[in-house]
Amino acid sequence: MSDTEQKPMPWIAYKIMTFVMTIRKKFRNIELEITFPGTKSSDIVIDYGCGPGFNTIPLAIDIVPNGKVYALDNSQDAINDIIKKAKKLYIENIETIASSYPKGISDGSIDVVYLHNVLPYIKDKEGVLTEIYRVLKPKGKLSYMSRKISHSAGKRETGEIAMTDEELTNHLAINNRYKLVQQENGHLVFEKQQI
Repeated sequence: MSDTEQKPMPWIAYKIMTFVMTIRKKFRNIELEITFPGTKSSDIVIDYGCGPGFNTIPLAIDIVPNGKVYALDNSQDAINDIIKKAKKLYIENIETIASSYPKGISDGSIDVVYLHNVLPYIKDKEGVLTEIYRVLKPKGKLSYMSRKISHSAGKRETGEIAMTDEELTNHLAINNRYKLVQQENGHLVFEKQQI
C-alpha cells in the first residue's frame, strides 16, 4: 500500500460527476450489478469508490440487511452524501471510510468488494488491489465493472491505457491472487486465491 493518499477530486468535479452518474443510472440495472457476485444477506462488503452511493444504499437495504457495508471513498463529499442518505433512510449497517485504502479493516474479513467504475481513476492500482486482496476472506469475491471506451475487443478504460477484458483478467490474476469465476456483459467477478 502506498503511504500517500490519492488526492480527492475538487468539490465541483464531484458534483459534475454525480450529475452525470445520476443520468447514467437510468440506463443501468443496479440491482443486477450488485447481486451478480452472489452476495448474501449477512455478508460484509466494501463499496470501493462509493461515490454518491448508487450501489451502497441498495446494498445496505436489500442485499445485506443483516450484514455490513463499508462505503469507501477518498472524497469527503461522497462520504457526506452517504451519511446524509443513510440517516434519512434510517440505515444503520453502513460504515464510511474517507480514504483511498480500506484502513482499519482486518485481514480476511470481507466477503465481497465492489470495484465498479473506479479503477481507471486510481493512481496506485497495484496498492489498491493488494489491499483488497488483504481484506478479502479466502474465496472472497472482487466484483469489477468499468465503462467501455472502445467497441472493438471490449476495451475498458484503465487510467492512461486501455485493456481488453482478457488483459484485465490477466492483470488481476498476477501471482495467482484472483481467479475469474463469472463474466457477463462486462461485469467480471474474481475469487480470491490463496498464495
